[in-house]
Amino acid sequence: MSRVFKLNVMNIYILNSKIVLDVPILLIIIIMISSENALSNQLEPKVSINGSGLEIPRMVSSKKSLTYIRSGPGKEFPVKFELRQKGYPLKVIAEFNNWRKVITFGKISGWIHTQLLSSFRTGLLTKTTFLKTMPSNSSNSLAKLLPNLLINVIICKDNWCKIEIVKSKMYVGWVQKETIWGSTKN
Repeated sequence: MSRVFKLNVMNIYILNSKIVLDVPILLIIIIMISSENALSNQLEPKVSINGSGLEIPRMVSSKKSLTYIRSGPGKEFPVKFELRQKGYPLKVIAEFNNWRKVITFGKISGWIHTQLLSSFRTGLLTKTTFLKTMPSNSSNSLAKLLPNLLINVIICKDNWCKIEIVKSKMYVGWVQKETIWGSTKN
């Protein structure tokens, strides 16, 4: 009988030891997890430093017919690329003071000063499509549009956008939203 009792006492003692050992281990794990989360929040790169406070990413367009895309946010950084088309759509992916890091349809990225950017909504067609009179595949076609055509986006509804051709403002109609790279939000 005394053996059983000792065993029971030993089991209880072991159980109490486990509880005593598990609580500090659990606290250490909780501290490690919370500190990792705190550190990971600090190590993640910020997309906006003293920026506009506007949504990132977002679409903008070039304001001038010659726009320099630089390797960093400042005039002291070398020109990486010359963009020679007014109204070309660009995606803002980061901000630093008055500079915006942008990416083009061709995946060229760099920094442009805000004075050279416009919020005017433009886009590029990504594939051959037809300009329709109404937002429907069954409506009449006004023109056949080729890829890389620069367009002004007037409004987008569901899967269709009303656009106008930049070179010839007399062509206005509807194309499917999926064929446009650029500003397609309402």
